[in-house]
Amino acid sequence: MSGYIGTAPVPQATQTRDSFTATSGQVSFSCSGYTPNFLDVFLNGVKLASADYTATNGSDVVLASGAATGDILEVVAYTTFTVGSSFTPSIDDNGNATALTIDSTENVLVGKTSSSTTTAGNELRAGGLAAFTRSGSYSLNLNRLASNGDIAVFQKDGTTVGSIAVDPSNIAIGSGDTGIYFNSGDDALIPVGTGGNLLTSRDNAIDLGRTSTRFKDAYIGGGIYLGGTGSANKLDDYEEGTWTPTLIAGSLTVNNTSTYTKIGRLVTCQVDITYPSQTNGNDADVFGLPFTSTNNVAEAGGAVFSNFNISNNLVGFTAKNNTRFRLQNGAGTSITLTNMSGKVLRATITYITSA
Repeated sequence: MSGYIGTAPVPQATQTRDSFTATSGQVSFSCSGYTPNFLDVFLNGVKLASADYTATNGSDVVLASGAATGDILEVVAYTTFTVGSSFTPSIDDNGNATALTIDSTENVLVGKTSSSTTTAGNELRAGGLAAFTRSGSYSLNLNRLASNGDIAVFQKDGTTVGSIAVDPSNIAIGSGDTGIYFNSGDDALIPVGTGGNLLTSRDNAIDLGRTSTRFKDAYIGGGIYLGGTGSANKLDDYEEGTWTPTLIAGSLTVNNTSTYTKIGRLVTCQVDITYPSQTNGNDADVFGLPFTSTNNVAEAGGAVFSNFNISNNLVGFTAKNNTRFRLQNGAGTSITLTNMSGKVLRATITYITSA
């Protein structure tokens, strides 16, 4: 029933009509049946009042006064029917699917007949909730024509607290003058919100977290620019770890774990070892630094010693393009394994890498 509003028509109440020709003084007439209080009685075409007859047993009608000979008595009995307790109006647009339904709780349903977020279709619920469910695709499409600006506005108690804005290529989300612009062309998130406009950039004004409300970990594949935007302000590497010192000959003893910290190109290593007891003219240099030193200068780094029982003139440095820490005396003569036999070397080595 295309275009019909409401449920399909149901059969109406039916009636049964009995007609009698009265004899002189006749008061009782036997009918085919009726439901008490659901009948009309006519005498010669005139409807009688309920005080003019008695009809209580479902079959007999008894007049209060006898009829005259030839009077025509008609009894019209009606069947009863029950009105449903609820009514669900709907629009059936094509004869086989319900397009619009208003259920008993005043929910407006489009494309379905019951309220459920797991059933495809749209709902405008009486309490103010809108629910959209669709299988296999997006369930809400917002499209702003012509000018750039807000496409969705969020309010609390009538006051705007945030919005989503669009331009021809991207969106921005924010509240007041604090927002994020998703720039797909540059693969960047950009702070925006100058003057409350989410499509206007806001440079060097929005913090990420607060002193008492911080983010936990940041996983970054590139670098961080600190205090400026030039290459000199870029911190592109930070690393902590351990390394294994070795000698050109003999086995040393590691007294404490050898650690390192690399910040950008600057490497700081800790070493605490005991040399083996031996007589050997080879250099006592320590090998195995965690990163190769820069090739730009003759000496890429030096050391601070924390024990002085080796030599009063001990000098340590990292040669260029190497992972070797060299030991010499003040005269520039190499320290040998014999010189270091059984001795402890405890130092902080700092040097520069090429990258």
